[in-house]
Amino acid sequence: MPQAWIKIKQSFSGLQNWKIWLAILLMPVNWCIETFKWYRLVNKMQPFSFLKAFESVLSGLALSMNTPNRIGEYGGRVVYLEEGNRFKGVALTLVSSVGQLLITLVIGWMALLILKSELASVQLGGSYFSSILLLVFQYSVLAFVILTAIFFFRMQWLAKILKWIPFLKEKLSFTEVLEKLSNRFYLEILFFSFLRFVVFAVQYILIWQALAVQISGWQGFWAVAIIFLIMAIIPSFAIAEVGIRGKVAISIIAIYSTNNIAILAGTIGIWLLNLVLPALFGSLMLLSIKIIKDK
Repeated sequence: MPQAWIKIKQSFSGLQNWKIWLAILLMPVNWCIETFKWYRLVNKMQPFSFLKAFESVLSGLALSMNTPNRIGEYGGRVVYLEEGNRFKGVALTLVSSVGQLLITLVIGWMALLILKSELASVQLGGSYFSSILLLVFQYSVLAFVILTAIFFFRMQWLAKILKWIPFLKEKLSFTEVLEKLSNRFYLEILFFSFLRFVVFAVQYILIWQALAVQISGWQGFWAVAIIFLIMAIIPSFAIAEVGIRGKVAISIIAIYSTNNIAILAGTIGIWLLNLVLPALFGSLMLLSIKIIKDK
């Protein structure tokens, strides 16, 4: 058995095993934060319990697994809403998703600046991050951050402008729910998106450290930020995302550690913990809805 696999096996019974259990305990924290965002958004439109919000978030995750860029998440969430509010629910889901994307882009851009010198040794897709390529990437991400921020905070303005187009007016009537959201509320969504990002990053750091990947909390946080940034840019299916994420993680963490097996094992572990397991629960919830409707 390779030495790396022996160390991974020992990590579950060694002095660092508490980090693995803490990462596991952070899984419900992660999804409760996302649930609270959805709960706050939906209650701008209709009364909705936290439990129902939790069920709809997991159901959305279940449907997102086999769809590009997780667009199935929209359908899984809105199925729990009143029939007349489902299209409005799509608009609110967009607010939640774009808020999380904006946080990922902002922190990822900061990570590009902080790890600028270290990234020169990173190889992705057969190419190294040259100084020119990194500079282009930084400015491209910054432009994307600005555009995403404008879209996020002025989503309702865009909807109003588009509704001036006659054939779009009726089709976009569901976006009126966005007019009930204040700038302060958008900031609240960003705050909870940031908390969720931190939980994700801490989970990665804890599991990697428990698996003997030599990386500090500071290094791990910014490395995870770049991994998330790259994953946000690459179109993918959630079910196939683990392979891409694993390759990206190995390339980025190579700055600090060459324990590739442990890096990959930790990445797969987080994928199973934060996506596959909750998606399985979400599938059961969707199945229960169908059974109830069939009766």
